[in-house]
Amino acid sequence: MMTTKILFLHGFFASGSCIPAQALKQAFESKAEVLTPDLPLHPRKALAFITRLCECEHPDILVGNSNSSFLAQIVVTFRNTCPIG
Repeated sequence: MMTTKILFLHGFFASGSCIPAQALKQAFESKAEVLTPDLPLHPRKALAFITRLCECEHPDILVGNSNSSFLAQIVVTFRNTCPIG
């Protein structure tokens, strides 16, 4: 059985263990794999990191919180590597 993979991107000055990330993990426990990495602070480094992660992990859904919703849109629009959710 294929598991749905969700990539959660935290907001600026937050981390992959922030409250929204933990809530998403809890909500999808046993239903999907939720990835919540710590993103680099600099936007260009974050974009490169997100792009590489999408290429490696092939998430089904990309969720951006706060500033990272903007980064998610950039990755999807210009890289076309992940769907946006």
